[in-house]
Amino acid sequence: MDTKNEIKKLSRLEEVPYPFCSVYLNTKWDNEQQRERIRLFVKNQLKGAMDQLRDREDRLKAFMEDQQRIEKYVDGLVRRVYDEEVNGLAIFSCSGTGTFFTYPSFIPFENQFFLSDSPTLQPLVRLSSQYQNTLAVMVDTDSARLFEISLEGKVAESSIESYVPGRHDQGGWAQMRYQRHIKDHMDKHHKDVAESLTELYDTGKWKRIVLIGQDRILANFRAFLPERIKQQMTDSFPMDFSEERSRVLRRIFERLLQKEKEKVNEELQNLIEKTPPGRLATFGLAGTLEALNRGQIHTLYFLTSFSNLGGKCPQCHSFFLVRSPDSSSARCSLCNAESKIIDLGEEMMKSVLRQDAEVKWVDENNFLKEHHGVAASLRFH
Repeated sequence: MDTKNEIKKLSRLEEVPYPFCSVYLNTKWDNEQQRERIRLFVKNQLKGAMDQLRDREDRLKAFMEDQQRIEKYVDGLVRRVYDEEVNGLAIFSCSGTGTFFTYPSFIPFENQFFLSDSPTLQPLVRLSSQYQNTLAVMVDTDSARLFEISLEGKVAESSIESYVPGRHDQGGWAQMRYQRHIKDHMDKHHKDVAESLTELYDTGKWKRIVLIGQDRILANFRAFLPERIKQQMTDSFPMDFSEERSRVLRRIFERLLQKEKEKVNEELQNLIEKTPPGRLATFGLAGTLEALNRGQIHTLYFLTSFSNLGGKCPQCHSFFLVRSPDSSSARCSLCNAESKIIDLGEEMMKSVLRQDAEVKWVDENNFLKEHHGVAASLRFH
């Protein structure tokens, strides 16, 4: 599964006259009680949604099909019919359009349920923007472990073992020759591992590379990596080669998340400090909406706390601010057409994705907080 393409497909789904269910689940469970809590959460959320639709017969019939399909799928999940590697799951269902899509994740989601006219994508897009498909390699003098880590919960692991002679007790020239002999064997092992890593990376599926091992060993290993591979190395850190798989993966994901947060904050700081006002950046809600309507946005930055209502015009498709968000509709500020009140964060995000641009979230940033929690880098002025 290509996560980015699947998200783009979902973002392009327009509003429909049917209920659209988006379900996010934390399936990292340790016991049967946790499994039962997930089943009850889904059952209760679906019951609440049905109560909302009781006076809408046109939508209720379609929703009942969604209810049955979602409950059946979750029941299979609880009964361990599906992959136990999965720690999170997103379900998108709209029987009126024939949509039923599940997205497994190695990272847990927060349990959430949304009923709308289109898929609610924010939790999925946030996760996808924070992690990338990653190749991680643990390197020792005569062994290596390669991890192919995909956010969809698929983790392939392979090992490479090589013969490297042990220590020699003789001294003098004999010992020096023997040490060179050992080094030659280790170099060959590292060269083989580097070639395997490069071959995997060149398939085009992987966006990040992580090296794990002692500094001395990694320094030797790096010498055999092509320059293009070195440029994609996100992180390196020491860890005991005998560590169990789950601990290795948890450490990798923790560090990937931290590195991505640092990178996004650095990008935003550079945007603030180095971009002249009004040129290739915009800060604040009004300016960002204007840039979005013009198709100028390259990367959209949100504070994770961003929450605003606005309007979206059904005629000119522009987004605009509204004076009275408590009402159910408003007039478009550009063409004066009757427009619907929307969740600006969700709809701006979808619009940016449809334009093949990026969306990134920032936990804390005083500058963003002073500018309504939103900013953007622009493709053109």
